[in-house]
Amino acid sequence: MEGVIFDIQKFALHDGPGIRTAVFLKGCPLSCVWCCNPESQRLKPGFSYNREKCSGCNKCIPLCPHECLRISEDKISVDFNSCPACGNCVDVCSGNALRIYGYYADTEDIITEVLKDKDYFDNSGGGLTLTGGEAMIQFDFAMKLMRTAKKRGLHTALETCGYAETTQFEQIMPYVDLFLFDYKHT
Repeated sequence: MEGVIFDIQKFALHDGPGIRTAVFLKGCPLSCVWCCNPESQRLKPGFSYNREKCSGCNKCIPLCPHECLRISEDKISVDFNSCPACGNCVDVCSGNALRIYGYYADTEDIITEVLKDKDYFDNSGGGLTLTGGEAMIQFDFAMKLMRTAKKRGLHTALETCGYAETTQFEQIMPYVDLFLFDYKHT
């Protein structure tokens, strides 16, 4: 099963006990103005452009099959609404002005990556923390990750704002050792 990953952070110390690997899933049903990871809010991979890093070489423009990139005021302008985040333009950007946030990954690939840190987990009481965005928005994928992690002997934590169906929490509960609720506001 595939899900959309925003990031994987190794040696996470603030997302549960011990040394952890935090897997950030993309997508969130909220749009909090104080969000720490606003790039993670959209469920699909997203495209970003940092105008300050653009060298103006324009090598990216002919590589965009969707014509989302244009020259404007000697810099690139982006039609974000038309951009499907295919990434064709990213590799030629020498200034790293173009970036894709998020990628599709298989459950086994994620677990394989997390298990590379098992010695750290075993020596510190750490494990896998699933976070986001809001991890529960990709419920089936989150469920499969947590179930697989438990089968592999990992301590699991789920960081959530709680914006999901009660039945989903009941289903995932046997595979989660620790819930970290991120209280937003009343």
